[in-house]
Amino acid sequence: MTEAPVVVGYNGKRPSTEALDWAAREARRRGAPLLVLYAANYPGMTLDPGPGLLHPEPGALEAAEEVTAEGVASALVADPALKVSGATEVTSPAQALTEASTDAGLLVIGTRGHGTVLRTLLGSVAFEVAAMAECPVIVVKSTAEDPAGRAAGRVVVGTDGSQEAGRAVLFAADRAASAWAAGSLKVLTCTGEAVRSGISQDRLRSTAEQIADDARQALRRTHPRLAVSTEVQECPPERALVDASAEADLVVVGTRGRGAFRGMLLGSVSHAVIHGAECPVGIVGAPSPGADADG
Repeated sequence: MTEAPVVVGYNGKRPSTEALDWAAREARRRGAPLLVLYAANYPGMTLDPGPGLLHPEPGALEAAEEVTAEGVASALVADPALKVSGATEVTSPAQALTEASTDAGLLVIGTRGHGTVLRTLLGSVAFEVAAMAECPVIVVKSTAEDPAGRAAGRVVVGTDGSQEAGRAVLFAADRAASAWAAGSLKVLTCTGEAVRSGISQDRLRSTAEQIADDARQALRRTHPRLAVSTEVQECPPERALVDASAEADLVVVGTRGRGAFRGMLLGSVSHAVIHGAECPVGIVGAPSPGADADG
């Protein structure tokens, strides 16, 4: 059976070139094909002042396809043995990437680094795709450090013991176990989110430690050779995960579906980690209705 493709959003700008590097490495690791996707949102369209209709400028679509071809060529230069294809879609980037996620094994997107204001949460392609995608998503942050150089060997995952978090833990363990260098996984649990509930701090910590230990025991069965550590922090999970990202190669979080509104909202923890992390972030959402829970 052919491995599902790794799909990367590409537009020729720095964040997408860094995402392309990361995606190419991941496709090679998986033995999967790489699909370079450029979404041209009505490229070169101009408003005709007469009838008031939009018309494409001559050569606009061809120019968009050249961007796609550039991404394909870059991936092949980095790895000539990689099976790479390109696709150019005339639609919004978020829609094109979300639709592509249906048949993808992994979706990789780039985004700019830290901003001073969380001003683009609803309009950002990265946030929208992470919320809507039907497969796990990797958000590669554009930073001073080369994200492609991170082999996903040091992986941190947050868990609250839920089924959604369990999928994130397994995804993170797979990434760490398959790293080129000796991988390791840190399972992080926090008490901070429930501090306001009136439950004693000792009980909160005991519960968090139990959740972490349960995750470690489960991973001994599924990933017996993986070095797994646990850590309990008495702070909000988003703060702990962002802090951990400074020394990690990948931070993974899960996000819950919401019934008929699944994907319309991305959890506050996931939002904060995507925004603040200093390394790539993996988002593992709930499977679509009827899908295999392990898919």
